[in-house]
Amino acid sequence: MALYPDAELVAVTWLRARLAERSEPYAEGVTVGTKVAPAQSPGKYVRLRRLGGVELHEVADSPRLQAQVWFQTGGSSDEKNRNDLAQLVWALLRGAQGQEVTVAGWPRPVVCYRVATFSGPVPVPDPADGTRTISQLTVEVGMRGRPA
Repeated sequence: MALYPDAELVAVTWLRARLAERSEPYAEGVTVGTKVAPAQSPGKYVRLRRLGGVELHEVADSPRLQAQVWFQTGGSSDEKNRNDLAQLVWALLRGAQGQEVTVAGWPRPVVCYRVATFSGPVPVPDPADGTRTISQLTVEVGMRGRPA
């Protein structure tokens, strides 16, 4: 029997740190979190949420994580910037493979030993406003648990 880390917290922690290291203008000032205010455009935002996934064996979880990317500043290059940001988010999430992520409340770094893509970035309607477009992608991340 094992306990598993909060996969959303692991992914948010990883992605926030990696985006903060980037110099691309479209990556500047992006917020990463798990919730979006209803009926409101979040501007430059990445929402990560667990959609499911399975326990691989008694010490490994394999959460399926969805990233939704907003980039709405009112500028003429918002669509290109959103696409570029979504590609960067995808690359950074794949870069978690083989890494350790330290998260609050977990007694040791979380080992992310495998990352698989289930859907690369695609444009989809904004769930809060179907007249706007966001980008969405899905990955699965193998994470080590700890004994219960």
